[in-house]
Amino acid sequence: MRYTIVFCGMHSHIIGMPLFIRSLPLSLFTFWRYLAILPLIAIFAFLFSLLSFLPVAGLFVPGIVSAGLLIVGLRCALAARGHRNPLDHGTLLTVSAIFCVIFIGTDIFVYGASWLVLWTITQAGVELDPIGLLAGLFGVSAYWSGILLALLAPAAIVKAAFAVPMVGAAYAASPKGGDINYFSGLGKGMFSLLLVMAVWLLGGHIFSIFGEVWAVFGMIAFAIWDLMSGETLTWELMPAVPFVLGGVLVMTWASSWFFATAVLAWEDVVSRRMADAERQRNAARPSTEDIRALRRSRM
Repeated sequence: MRYTIVFCGMHSHIIGMPLFIRSLPLSLFTFWRYLAILPLIAIFAFLFSLLSFLPVAGLFVPGIVSAGLLIVGLRCALAARGHRNPLDHGTLLTVSAIFCVIFIGTDIFVYGASWLVLWTITQAGVELDPIGLLAGLFGVSAYWSGILLALLAPAAIVKAAFAVPMVGAAYAASPKGGDINYFSGLGKGMFSLLLVMAVWLLGGHIFSIFGEVWAVFGMIAFAIWDLMSGETLTWELMPAVPFVLGGVLVMTWASSWFFATAVLAWEDVVSRRMADAERQRNAARPSTEDIRALRRSRM
């Protein structure tokens, strides 16, 4: 795939500064873009998820929705960074389906690694307590938070490993996007991406079980139910509204931070690739001395 890219703003490769810190300013510009479309993608995700009731094909729908939501978020970060191009919905669906299949293939690793983590934890004498894991999810116990992160690490590693390839696919999800390499940049920026994912999990508390997209959809659904019933917007079946909104906003920003981090990691990959290509062109180009020697040999 060919890239014609101008990296805007401060140069992304600041020496000595970790990727997750470099991406903080971009996360703020990504946040408001992602937050603005969050209700729309929540409704779309719900409607598309209804197709999961279809026989056979419905088995792939959750994975396609998950990949599609991630690509949309990555496009918000790309736009915030200055990489704007029109979205091709057919290409978006295609790349989402392909990543869904890839993630199904990686499930073997996830299940095996999860079993190994669980076995290691139990061999260390740790008894898994649902109440303890809940305390870890709420971030009130550093011990149980660590156990919870260890259990979720295999799935998080796969998602972080494919973040940069998904940025490339998100950038190419346009009418003239060109060919897509679904493994280009695999594993780049993983440490920073995993750290941001941990913030997302613990910052969102219990709502991180289903994420900011489904939390927003739940709020919309309860609001519609109240309006149809002639009630005020009470969200009676949900916890305290400030707690819900706080969790959603934290997760929305943390997701934006993840998207921003992945985009900067992708920029680094593209920059190195372009620099390597330039070096190869320069190496293949004859030097001035070579040209002079060739002329003298012909005289």
